[in-house]
Amino acid sequence: MKVLLIQSSRYWPDGRLDRRKSRWLMGITLPYIAALTPKDIQVSIKDDMLEEITFKEDCDLVGLACMSHQAPRGYEIAAGFRRRGIPVVMGGFHATLAQEECQEHADALVLGEAEESWPLLLRDFQAGRLQPLYQAANRSDLKNLPVPRYDLLNLQKYEIKNTPLQTTRGCPYNCSFCEVTPFHGSKFRHRPADEVIHEIREVRRLTGSNLLYFVDDNFVGHRGHAVELAEKMIPHKLIYGCMATVNVGDDPELLDLLARSGCGHLNIGIESISPESLKAINKKQNKIKDYERQLKAIRDRGIGFSVNVMFGLDGDDPGIFEATVDFLIRAKVPTAFMFIMAPRPGTKIQEQLLKEGRIFDHDWSHYSGFRVVYHPKHMSARQLEEGYWRANRRFYSLLSMLRRGIALNPLNPHSLTMLIFNLYFAWSVRRRFQPQDYYF
Repeated sequence: MKVLLIQSSRYWPDGRLDRRKSRWLMGITLPYIAALTPKDIQVSIKDDMLEEITFKEDCDLVGLACMSHQAPRGYEIAAGFRRRGIPVVMGGFHATLAQEECQEHADALVLGEAEESWPLLLRDFQAGRLQPLYQAANRSDLKNLPVPRYDLLNLQKYEIKNTPLQTTRGCPYNCSFCEVTPFHGSKFRHRPADEVIHEIREVRRLTGSNLLYFVDDNFVGHRGHAVELAEKMIPHKLIYGCMATVNVGDDPELLDLLARSGCGHLNIGIESISPESLKAINKKQNKIKDYERQLKAIRDRGIGFSVNVMFGLDGDDPGIFEATVDFLIRAKVPTAFMFIMAPRPGTKIQEQLLKEGRIFDHDWSHYSGFRVVYHPKHMSARQLEEGYWRANRRFYSLLSMLRRGIALNPLNPHSLTMLIFNLYFAWSVRRRFQPQDYYF
């Protein structure tokens, strides 16, 4: 039996299929699903963004993954294989949270986490009894997980040789814009630290790189686990990045340990500098008055960081753009990833906006976080879009770079990377091209 796993590409606003010669970063989803596949089943991976889908591929079953903004292309791929009589299975966030819609485009769905459901589905398919829905009775305890099959990827196609790993799932917070809690649950779970270290050794052997990034939604969400893992990573001389909540800046002991263990970059979701906007998305854990001190604590340890910011929240008015960039410059933020809030399926914010009749664009390809698809509360859609681009241009201006201390500094190992990154973003946003598109 042959299974083909496909990662869908997406369409650009002008209707072109997004096709590239290389990607910035590796994804973990399909290599991990391949690792969950029983050994007696032949499995291969194809990336729609890097190689053509001919619909003549030799396979008995297709497993398809797509994010919401990739869904139109994903549905097209599914239709092409189903016309050939090859069954298609969809899974992941979009398939789980937009279940009814995805059922129209697939023969079966894997809802939620796949450790139990995917092998069961494959055995059912082999026995001729494929069911339309598969969902595990319980979420995984994250023990004895297999090492993702990065050997199935062409590693030369990735610009940055950062290998993704996951050590935790779930989130105790319940932010209304986020799919993590609806998908993974509110209970924070973590893998045994020794098993993570084993996986680190294996992926380094497979890729030949000591660069890692942890895809955990909050790497430090369980402090004891983060401390244990960081201590065990110190001897391995790694360089890694991860995501964390901004209150990690209140924990100097943990920050020191992260620095010693090789943490070169933290991605921080501050989301907004408006108390009303944080309240509107139920982001209770962020305290705006502490932001500057918390970010300074990270910077003082020599750890690079970036922040995520969303515009268009219900507390935002037309003054939010200038005020946000003022803050980011004052706090000397090296890099800011700015987004327009996207009400993706399964989120409370989507439910709210649908109930209020404020969503006017239902084309999933516009839900990447760079397009306005709903009516903001205190400004027009056009004001939101123009303000978004204006904030990007100002933040990545040469004056802003100087004020934030972005310059080539031989004493700072991150300075060249940050300078190149800022210059590239400056060039891109002045052409109204969002370079973050290239991460997806």
